[in-house]
Amino acid sequence: MTQAATRDEPNREDQRARLLAAAEGLVRKHGPDGLSLRELARACGFSTMAIYTLFGGKPGLMQALYTAGFARLHAYALAAEHREAPLRWMVRQMLAYRRFALDNTGLYRLMFGGEKRFAPAGRNTRFASLAVPVEDAYPAFAALVDAVGTCLAHHHAAAPDPSEVQDLAFLVWGQMHGLVGLEIAGYAEPVDALARYHNAVRFICTHCGAAAVEVEAELAAEA
Repeated sequence: MTQAATRDEPNREDQRARLLAAAEGLVRKHGPDGLSLRELARACGFSTMAIYTLFGGKPGLMQALYTAGFARLHAYALAAEHREAPLRWMVRQMLAYRRFALDNTGLYRLMFGGEKRFAPAGRNTRFASLAVPVEDAYPAFAALVDAVGTCLAHHHAAAPDPSEVQDLAFLVWGQMHGLVGLEIAGYAEPVDALARYHNAVRFICTHCGAAAVEVEAELAAEA
């Protein structure tokens, strides 16, 4: 690599970061289908050619946003980790998912909304490594699998079967996603949506073997 190219790298990374941040704001405002490269370039003071140079065009930009969204979701999941208190971990994990979705509605719609103008590359193939956080997989789901397995093991005498843990974690994900998706789409007032989400937390945690009174204590602590 030449000395000039080395000097250009930080500038390219800065441009990339600025474009991604601005693109995320536009996705939040207009939805993933409403993202305009011209509006994005104008907002950042760049030409549209810069977007093509850095991302290869709109599909590459959307893929970068998609990847950034899952990385951020994983960060929320990691912040909820509490291995020494499995039930607390489970409760916090579920609440963190809703918090991520409401904090990042544009990215969430891009990640899960099935927007007509964007199909993420390899979306289904990456489920091959769900159980272990690996690059370009779904580490946020792996964190959920970990929390579910730990909670089940804590409340039952025997270690749970890995396939049972995977299946239950997927059901938990589906429950969280369904409730949050309805909330974001405006089918419930925030206070009602939160109450229903808490009911789902109660149901799932007691299904894992936790006592109802313990679940209430954890929810109260998080409130």
